[in-house]
Amino acid sequence: MATHTHFIRGLLTLCLACAFLLSACNLAPTEETKPILFGAYTRGNINLDMEAVKTLEQDLDHQLDIVQWFTDFDHPWEADTIATASTLGRIPMITWQPNDHPLDGIIAGEEDAYLKRWAQGAKAYGGAVYIRLMPEMNGEWVSWSGDAEKFKAAWKHIVDLFRDEGATNVKWIWAPNCVDEPKTDPNYFMEKYYPGASYVDVIGLSGFNWGTVKDYHRWRTYEQIFTAPYERVTNLGSQDVWIVETASTELGGDKAAWVEDMFTSKAFPKVTAIIWFNEAKETDWRVQSSSASLEAFRNVLDATEESRELLATSYLK
Repeated sequence: MATHTHFIRGLLTLCLACAFLLSACNLAPTEETKPILFGAYTRGNINLDMEAVKTLEQDLDHQLDIVQWFTDFDHPWEADTIATASTLGRIPMITWQPNDHPLDGIIAGEEDAYLKRWAQGAKAYGGAVYIRLMPEMNGEWVSWSGDAEKFKAAWKHIVDLFRDEGATNVKWIWAPNCVDEPKTDPNYFMEKYYPGASYVDVIGLSGFNWGTVKDYHRWRTYEQIFTAPYERVTNLGSQDVWIVETASTELGGDKAAWVEDMFTSKAFPKVTAIIWFNEAKETDWRVQSSSASLEAFRNVLDATEESRELLATSYLK
């Protein structure tokens, strides 16, 4: 009888201990999905195509947090475009490229009259506008690559001019490509092109999962693409990081899973925004390339809607 009583007491003690442990586990805070702003570049290149933006938003059943478009030094400041892009709390982001205007001329002040008109337009607008200036400078495919010292001098000249004109509402995005090209040429190492923390508000990165689009391509995960360059750029400055241009093909893997991994990865704590390249170009990069891809985007945006709205507000100040 005594043995039976000791057994019962021991069993009760074990049960209480297990209940305590389970209770402690249940009290541990659960980690919510980190809010990451979502934006897109849609077709239109030099001119913002708001109809394409609205179509994408309708398909997503969500408004974009960031609207990106490209322009160059042959185009004026477009007040109407900025006003349209920034309606309903969207963040305007312009990729601004000098193209045929050499760095030497920018440094010498040959573009100052044009740059001042842009600065004055930005100041008159008054709201926050993010400019991705001279991107992918570490790649030989752009005309402003190859000479890091000239690049930095031109960058500083432009930023100083805007500040002198009072356009302090412009936020500057320094954004290399994930890959230095040529990879072995020090003249193209991204670190050499960094103009300094006082001249950069946001650090950006661009990179794509090409899957098996070409024979020499292979499927790469989001973390495989961005881990090494993320470590490199975050060693340069403490600014927030935006993935300013990315997308995945459907060819060679599971795009929907790739998208889910992109939004839920814990590897990049400083990443606060992702801008998708929503074009059917070399391959179908679009959000809507398949029903599974579209559903993956919708699910993440559904889960983070309120927190993204709060985050977007902070970037509009």
